[in-house]
Amino acid sequence: MTIHNRGNYYGTAFRLLGNALWFRYSKLRGTPLSPEVVSLAVTNRCNSHCIMCNIWKRAKEIPDIKSLELTGDEIIDLLSRPLFSGLVELDLTGGEPHLRDDLVDIALEIGRLKSSSLSRLRSIIITSNGLLPGKIVPNYQRILEGLRHTDIDLVSVASFDGIGETHDNVRGTRGAFKLATETLGGLLELREQYPNYFIGLKTTILPENIHALDAILDFALERNLFHIISPAFFTETRFRNLDKRDALGLSSAQYEEVLKFYDRPELKASYFYSRARNFLAAGKKKWQCTALNNYLFIEFDGKVYPCELLSGSIGDLRKQSIEDIWYGRLASDWRKRINKTEHCRTCHEPGALRYSASAEGFSYLKFLMGLGRRRYNESLHNEGYMKYLGD
Repeated sequence: MTIHNRGNYYGTAFRLLGNALWFRYSKLRGTPLSPEVVSLAVTNRCNSHCIMCNIWKRAKEIPDIKSLELTGDEIIDLLSRPLFSGLVELDLTGGEPHLRDDLVDIALEIGRLKSSSLSRLRSIIITSNGLLPGKIVPNYQRILEGLRHTDIDLVSVASFDGIGETHDNVRGTRGAFKLATETLGGLLELREQYPNYFIGLKTTILPENIHALDAILDFALERNLFHIISPAFFTETRFRNLDKRDALGLSSAQYEEVLKFYDRPELKASYFYSRARNFLAAGKKKWQCTALNNYLFIEFDGKVYPCELLSGSIGDLRKQSIEDIWYGRLASDWRKRINKTEHCRTCHEPGALRYSASAEGFSYLKFLMGLGRRRYNESLHNEGYMKYLGD
């Protein structure tokens, strides 16, 4: 279904309504949409020691873990497959992606696919802990230079969990705040040179930093950085941190503090914060996830999952083609369970909200209608949804 949107209020509403009906019709037929968003972990190696995540421990458990990573050629061959011809957004994550010596080469090769197999690609997102300023800043400059004439935005997401020692403590790394702010300083200089570059902060809310949420938001607003501030998630497979749930989960009183923070006026025009706020207030999720319809998650070793939070693998790229995985029995079985599992019923993961908004349609349409014609662009453009709905 193709409904062209001219960027006006009614065109956006019409497109979202069409998407909503098409998504539900596709679910009834049992036929998935095509992937518009892929999260790809390019490595499981990490140089941080975050208290809420056990990814960094795997390198100690598996000494040759680097050898398990998908190679650059495997990644490019994968993204060249016809299944990904409608890809709009690609998230390169980790571990710490900048620990890969070929990260820049991979990003530039992806950019070259824009003229062929990835004609709809609009964003490459790279998430980093910012602990390697001497490598990260030059890497991004090389990538930005290579993407300059491709109509692809580079979006960098920097981990930022507090001011000063609070960030160091959460990251489990002495001097982490100094390194992260040094990196941000260099990235802000790059932003002055490249209009296709967007920088944001990602904060994991924990008992250790809940007192710092206002300061973190103010830090982001002062520098015109987008921000994603959300509670920790505990997973069996991705973060391997179920053992930390009791110690790092928020209490009822702390969730009330988060709810109060989400009521800040600067957050009112954000779809993510509105859904997270509503969930905390009502204890009920009011949107449908579109994982395994327009999204999938690929681990560093080629294992494929419905999303970052669910532990059921649907295939292995080193044993099956991506098409066999996407249209296979395991994926079909998991699609029937999306929105029904315990993780799904309580999920307000920012990425899930993001990739579901335009495809699920109804929830985001209702939110934009609430903002009204004067303010809807604050979300549509500032949160990056316009790339899914047409220019």
